[in-house]
Amino acid sequence: MNLRRISAILIILCMIPAVCGGIPTAADAADYPGRTIRIIVPFAAGGSTDLTARVLAAELSSRLGGVDVIVENRSGGGGAIGVTELLRVPPDGYTFILASQNAAVLTPILSDVGYSNEDLAPVAQIAGLPTNVFVKADSEIKSVADLVRLAEANYGKMTYSTSGTGSLHHLVAELFQHAAGKKGLLTHVPFEGGPESLTAVLGDHVDIAFANASYGENYVKNQGLMRVIATSSETGCTILPDVPTFKSLGYDVTIASWWSIFARAGTPAEILDKVDAAIGDALAQPELIEAFENFGMTAVYQNRTDFTITYLNEYDQLKDVLADIF
Repeated sequence: MNLRRISAILIILCMIPAVCGGIPTAADAADYPGRTIRIIVPFAAGGSTDLTARVLAAELSSRLGGVDVIVENRSGGGGAIGVTELLRVPPDGYTFILASQNAAVLTPILSDVGYSNEDLAPVAQIAGLPTNVFVKADSEIKSVADLVRLAEANYGKMTYSTSGTGSLHHLVAELFQHAAGKKGLLTHVPFEGGPESLTAVLGDHVDIAFANASYGENYVKNQGLMRVIATSSETGCTILPDVPTFKSLGYDVTIASWWSIFARAGTPAEILDKVDAAIGDALAQPELIEAFENFGMTAVYQNRTDFTITYLNEYDQLKDVLADIF
């Protein structure tokens, strides 16, 4: 780990007491929380992330003294609008954001949105899902080896769908081609979301889809309309445990989607620790785990210390890799 990354971790984990008025201090943290807490969701209402935030908010309310914990939707800009709203308010622990890699990693690296990892304070990871490669059940593509062989025969003509340009699914697809040493092997067709990208495969509009594991579970398990030939997670896919990982097939692609709570950098460590502890307790409840599953999410808790390291490492690694890919 380089010195810059170590310094960033120390800044986030060991907040220095404020010396100017208006910035919260450890004394303020002792009375926290004293009023309504807001969780920004950088997606539209009704989606899986929004629903996940709302059940988590209810659990956090009961674990933080009964204060109201409300969810506010600020969608758009690949998550940048939501993050910008977070950075507009004081770092007092009363506004958080439930963000994925798109908002917290990919968007600030790929676009000039006015913020970076240094502006965010990780609190805890709450969920995670791998990206899977889906094909129709009757496709002649029955493995990654088939995919590469057929795509090479028509270089650049095989199409793949994702939930959008610059999304994690898009990144995984490009990382796969990068790892294979075959840039441009596949042609990207972006859609508005994961479900739409799978529908495109079923309608024969594209050849394959890179999408969250949960999106295609019904098509694979219940309806038998699709097949999964690989998963991006290094540890495999819990929803479909028999699917091979890219790594086991010889491709260095080991990234999974995550959803995590962030605060604005500068928020006192004591406040972040209180919220982290409440999140950890909430995610240990079977009812919350089941609720997440009903929304197509897998509960994955990583505490503030561990997730801060994960987040900063991933940000640094992807910043280097993305320069070569996009």
